[in-house]
Parts: sequence; structure tokens; C-alpha cells
Amino acid sequence: MKSAPNTIESNARRGRPRNDHIHQLILNTALELAFEVGFRALSVEAIAAKAGVGKTTIYRRWPNKGAVVMDAFLSIVGPKTIFPSTDRAIKSIQLQMKAQVKAFRSKYGEMVRSLVGDGQFDSDVLDAYRRRWILPRRQLARSTIELAIKQGDLRSDLDVDTVIDTLYAPIYYRLMFETGPISDAYADGLYQSVIEGYGTSQHPKSKR
Repeated sequence: MKSAPNTIESNARRGRPRNDHIHQLILNTALELAFEVGFRALSVEAIAAKAGVGKTTIYRRWPNKGAVVMDAFLSIVGPKTIFPSTDRAIKSIQLQMKAQVKAFRSKYGEMVRSLVGDGQFDSDVLDAYRRRWILPRRQLARSTIELAIKQGDLRSDLDVDTVIDTLYAPIYYRLMFETGPISDAYADGLYQSVIEGYGTSQHPKSKR
């Protein structure tokens, strides 16, 4: 039985497609185990054993379990929560917010809670979450908001980071503390408040 991992890894060295296969296998296994046993009980050793690879195979790609799980999370949730291409950037923001709350209403919202919670006790986990999810998403939001400013839908004197926090911090607050539903209506309300508070006379209200 122990020959299987060695066979997989020796085949992986022969060509890139097999390497890609192992990479995805590890991601799928990590996500499956995270839901099965919980993030805190998850370990690189458990991922390696279930995927049928050596620990070194995982550590060559990721520094810790947090990084593995975050990349697995991103491979599924990331494409579902992008800022879609629209004629107006402000509309892209509204659509992306709805996509994000939809993802957070699913089992992946539970995973975000687990990652953030465990991150309070494991700096590697929190760092993986911040570097792989939070910072890249903020940059995407920043670029979209800056485009909305250029298009004249948001005021030019805005602090972009404040706009990002106004839009998204309440969603994370509800996710973490379960103070209310993370619904499409809630996302629309947040979006509307930004348009009313930060919009220009050209775009004073949401065009639903």
C-alpha cells in the first residue's frame, strides 16, 4: 500500500500534467478534510496521507496547512466572486457584492469563520488568509472603485479604503457574529448606502 504515493510522485516528475494533477488533488483533499474534521484538527500529515503523497510534496508548494486550505478555497470561491465586466464599474461592484454574500451563505462562509477564528491562535493561518484572500480582494475592489470614480459615478475626493470598508466590513461582521441574514437585500442596502453617501449628482441612486 505504501508504494502508491511513491508511484504517484515518480510519475509526477516525468511531466507537467501529472504535477498539475497532484497539485489539484492536494487542494481537493485539503478542502474535503477541512469540512470533514474541522480546520483546527486538520494537519499537513492528514492531507498527505489521504491524498497519497509525501509531506515534502505539500511543503514544496505551501508553507503550512493554512496556505493549502486558502488556495483550495480560492480555487472554488475566487472565480465565483470576481468583479464582472460591465459597462459601468459601479454596477460591477453591486453584482460582486451579491456574488460574495451568496458564497458566504454557503458552507464556504463557515470555512471563513473557521479560518478567521483559528487565525487568532495560529499566526500562519491568519497570514495565509490575509495574504491570499483579503489583500488581493481589496486590490480588486480598489481598482473597480477607482474606475467608478473616473466614470463619474463616485466622488473624486473619496478615500478608497473607507469605501471598501463601508461596503464589505458589515458583511464580514454579520458572517462572523451572525447578527442577521447575509441576503441579497442586505448587500443591496449596503450598496445603496454607498451610492447615496458617496455618489455624484450624475449617479445619486442605485440603478437596479
